[in-house]
Amino acid sequence: MDIQFGSILYQLVTILILVLPIVLIVWLIRSSSRRTKQLDRIEAELIELNKSRDQKDA
Repeated sequence: MDIQFGSILYQLVTILILVLPIVLIVWLIRSSSRRTKQLDRIEAELIELNKSRDQKDA
């Protein structure tokens, strides 16, 4: 049984080329979603801090 490493390597590279864009798109969408949620949490915390500071000043 003769294993042709060139053929195996070609198939692996081809599969990688097909799968990599999909993985990158999913990763970008997930990281963007996480970043948005994190920014929303930070914004809510800043609003609360502002409110509590304003109440102390009044």
